[in-house]
Amino acid sequence: MRNIIILLLSFPIIVNAQQLTNNTSINITKSWSQQPNGYTYPLDISVPTSNMPSDGFPICVLLHGNGGNGSQIINQFSTILECHILVAPTGYMNSWNICAENSDGPDIEMVNDLVDSLQLYANINPNKIRILGFSNGAGLANSAFIENTNSGIDIVCAIVSHLNEPQYHSGNFYKIGSNTDSSTTYCGYNVVSNPLPTRKYLSISNDNDPVIPYLGGYSMVGLDFLHAEDAAYAIAQNQGYNGNIITGPGVPYGNPVVFEYSYLSGNVVHIRGNAQHSINISQEEYIKSFFNDCSTTTNINDIDTETVKVYPNPVSDFLTIEINHSEEELFEIYSLTGLLILRGHISSKNWSVDLSSINEGVYVLKIENKFVKFVKSN
Repeated sequence: MRNIIILLLSFPIIVNAQQLTNNTSINITKSWSQQPNGYTYPLDISVPTSNMPSDGFPICVLLHGNGGNGSQIINQFSTILECHILVAPTGYMNSWNICAENSDGPDIEMVNDLVDSLQLYANINPNKIRILGFSNGAGLANSAFIENTNSGIDIVCAIVSHLNEPQYHSGNFYKIGSNTDSSTTYCGYNVVSNPLPTRKYLSISNDNDPVIPYLGGYSMVGLDFLHAEDAAYAIAQNQGYNGNIITGPGVPYGNPVVFEYSYLSGNVVHIRGNAQHSINISQEEYIKSFFNDCSTTTNINDIDTETVKVYPNPVSDFLTIEINHSEEELFEIYSLTGLLILRGHISSKNWSVDLSSINEGVYVLKIENKFVKFVKSN
């Protein structure tokens, strides 16, 4: 950890640091039994054409599903995460080594090295590195959440593959000891690992997924999985949640409707849908909102007071949000640094939100893709 801190502190004073571009070559080579002479992970990069934020672009490492590749997953998420630099490696034999896949490669080492390398580029924000994995890639994203200790990773998102039992069992998170071994009980995940308690986490699973069982149990991928809601609860507890598991159907969101299970003021969230082994437009919109893509860093001064009104302003306890219709809307409250403070839903033209527990300061309400500043006082 000390080396990482020194790196982050020294980053701003690099005078001629290199810019990350679509054509940048980052060579990460690993050797193992299948590739004794080394495998260099192919890497696709997509840099936004928009102006760079003053603190650098957020960057998202995308991890494809089994049989996919880096180029495909960038195409899939380029409009969802349009203000992020997207970096997508391709795994050996187009898979990631979780337990019984085609690849036995040290893929988590590759992810760790990639994150460390990306922090050195001048046009990225070294404290806004996100990891998003889809299916097989979500398993690797979960492993990164569990064992990567780089504090620059602030968000991990696992899509259609929640925690499996090798990664979490007996009340603890685990990482691979030396190698994966599908013939053993937990496939070689035998070293207890304590995830950093400072990250946002989003899991998206579907209760009709034919590949990864939502309710837990054995999967065709050769692993046993936790119940998706239990998996999110275990992560919320690791991140500091002390309450009971959220039960029931969850909070409805979007159209087509999906259901939200939100812990720690929206910092750990599980979304239940019915898109089988894929995601629908509501889940895509939730990812975009969760990653705070573009909104508070680039449009912080785009204030709308015609269709959205808040009062009293300043506010000491209950803030009333007034909109011009009664349809349900997601609202989010951010600090001026872009930190998500509160997320919820309103279902009438006038809705009161209790802000008595947040600190004094200036905040931004985001609703209907519009922004309203307000002041919190005591």
